[in-house]
Amino acid sequence: MQRDRDLLTGQQPGDDPVLRLYRWQPFAITIGYNQDFENFNQAAIGDSGFTLVKRPTGGRAIFHAEELTYCICGASPGPLFGNSLHDSYMKINEALVLFLDRLGLQSEVSGGESREAMNSLVCFTSTGKHEIGVGGRKLVGSAQRRTGGVFLQHGSILTGQQHLRLPEFLLPGSHGAGMSKEELAGLTTDLGRELGRDITVGDLVKMEHELAECFSQILGLDLVVEK
Repeated sequence: MQRDRDLLTGQQPGDDPVLRLYRWQPFAITIGYNQDFENFNQAAIGDSGFTLVKRPTGGRAIFHAEELTYCICGASPGPLFGNSLHDSYMKINEALVLFLDRLGLQSEVSGGESREAMNSLVCFTSTGKHEIGVGGRKLVGSAQRRTGGVFLQHGSILTGQQHLRLPEFLLPGSHGAGMSKEELAGLTTDLGRELGRDITVGDLVKMEHELAECFSQILGLDLVVEK
């Protein structure tokens, strides 16, 4: 998260956009910058070998385990990502939808969520505006931070079912605590579930390359890879 914060503070209008793709080891729970640590069972998280950190972007808590995480930093207003929050989300969604299409998945972009769902501490309990699902279940959760003519957007593309554990790390009485894995599974999906197989490390490496190519195509920019 600190590396992503540094990307945002270092980005200037007119700079080329930066796309960062990564996975988590050890697994971690991140919370949106408007959320409070006090709602989470930090002892249980630590005892499980995980960490709890705050993102520079908004949104709700995500358990980063079996997923592909993207971070993109760019300028808005500007010619690549448009002049508004909506414009930038939708341009990024073009790349994400193209990526899923190349995997053979037909996805949809949500128009919004209920007021009750917005109160949940868990990101994947509902599909908010601009977020992407398959078959009516949420697959990609995203959040954005905008400042000084630039933005940073985080996104989690689920690849397996470890995210279903998140409610067990909420303190009793917190909104979303007590939700069963079955309930959350009814609201979410993942690439393994949709493709009918376990996603391997080799698959993830190929997917990272494919996703980067999709962003390159949609933005009309050459892809320059840095380690």
